[in-house]
Amino acid sequence: MKRREAHDESMASRKEEAAGAAWEGADLDRPLSGEDPKSGSLAEARHWVVVYRHLVKLEQDLLDMLAQMIPTMPREAQREAEETNLPVLASQVERFRHRLDYWVKRERELQEPPKNGVEWPPRPPGPRGRRSRP
Repeated sequence: MKRREAHDESMASRKEEAAGAAWEGADLDRPLSGEDPKSGSLAEARHWVVVYRHLVKLEQDLLDMLAQMIPTMPREAQREAEETNLPVLASQVERFRHRLDYWVKRERELQEPPKNGVEWPPRPPGPRGRRSRP
């Protein structure tokens, strides 16, 4: 009897963990560990663009593979995959695309010249110390 109770508690715990992970995965604005959305570093923005491009590709490949496999599965397995696996993967693809879009936009912002009229990057001086014209 105690063994059965321990098994039931373990199953409940795993279900709670899975539900928590699914909930977190659906949060479009949840950053990854180490990600600082307020960073002013162009190098960091570029890093996160690369990270999220990889994650989008991974999740999209998994989604595509599952979509190809589903028709070959028994009906019960098809239903389970369609009701559980596909929505989770689709949610992850959407989240990672959202984060990728954020970092692509952030990268562009960090590359833009400042709006205070100061030329950026400054042109090198031309002859006699004057700035050369483009």
